[in-house]
Amino acid sequence: MYGELLLGALVAVAAPQDPRVRIDTRDLDPQVVEIEIPSIDIPEFDIYVPGFHFAVPTWEWYLQDFEIAWHDFDVHVPGVAFEVPIVHLEIPDYDWDWDDWDDRDYVQDAELDTTFAVNPNAVLGLRNHAGEIIVRTWNRNEVRIEASYSSYDRVKVIQSESSVKVKSETRHGHPEEVDYELTIPRTMAVDLWGFESDVYVDGAQNGVRVETMEGDIEITDCAGDITIHSIEGEMSVTGSSGRLEANGTDGSVVVVGFDGEIYAQSIDGDIRLEEISAAAVEGKTVDGDVFYDGTVADGGRYKLTTHDGDVVVTIPAGANATIAVATFDGEFEAEFPIQLTGAQGNRKFSFVLGDGSARLELQSFDGDIQLLRR
Repeated sequence: MYGELLLGALVAVAAPQDPRVRIDTRDLDPQVVEIEIPSIDIPEFDIYVPGFHFAVPTWEWYLQDFEIAWHDFDVHVPGVAFEVPIVHLEIPDYDWDWDDWDDRDYVQDAELDTTFAVNPNAVLGLRNHAGEIIVRTWNRNEVRIEASYSSYDRVKVIQSESSVKVKSETRHGHPEEVDYELTIPRTMAVDLWGFESDVYVDGAQNGVRVETMEGDIEITDCAGDITIHSIEGEMSVTGSSGRLEANGTDGSVVVVGFDGEIYAQSIDGDIRLEEISAAAVEGKTVDGDVFYDGTVADGGRYKLTTHDGDVVVTIPAGANATIAVATFDGEFEAEFPIQLTGAQGNRKFSFVLGDGSARLELQSFDGDIQLLRR
């Protein structure tokens, strides 16, 4: 292609020129076109792999000017660069050690269906390579384990006063798919890990921790510290309370009817928070929409951000909040009248509702920001 362009240029120069055409080769003053990119904070994201923790610190944006010369004028275009520092690898801490398989009070080969008495305040721990994990609760100080697995594998149960640990094992390599259904006391804490596992937990009232590499996570009617991580899967929490941390890479996070502090993030997925009662909420994603419908408590702190998506927030009538809005390539819309302060076009501004005691930060680089009235 470049050879054809050069040949065309040589032919044009060598061709006879019209004497009536005068070419003015005098220098002209260059024109400069400036493009402004606003300062928008890109949130820090943690990428969780079950058994490992990759922490990617906050992305730093900076501008590098470069110049394009085109005949009689110059164009200055700011180049945007991302700086991602070194990734740190650390193994998460657990409250109890899985290396104590030989130091045990009780061991048995699990049958398809087995029930035994437990301390109702013990911790249930389960590790599964592949297969479904279902945990339900009842008002009995017993644990029931139902498991479906290959005859090449076996399920081990290790019980002590403080914990019940369940895992599958095989003579060589990884176990095949094992499907678990457990019923436990409502007061037991739950700690589950799955490599390729869908996980469902219902009714646990003393804290829940679930990590999967590939699989969906569903939590209903639970309480306490709830921590869920999935690399590839959808996550949902319904009708629960306490403190929630939901962290995903490829999948959405949906929280409905939660009472307590919420920290939810995804790399590639929507964040949807509905019927929330909380004084501290943070929801962020890189590629997805963020939706919030809940309380705006006096003195509360709320931060909702996305890079490529919309932010939609429902503001209760009578809310007292200072709201800061920032968007580069998007529009802002409110269903109620507001008075802007610190406005920079339609890109970065703030306004106050009531006495402004709560703080809302709403950010989208490539998307709209919308405020609804409830």
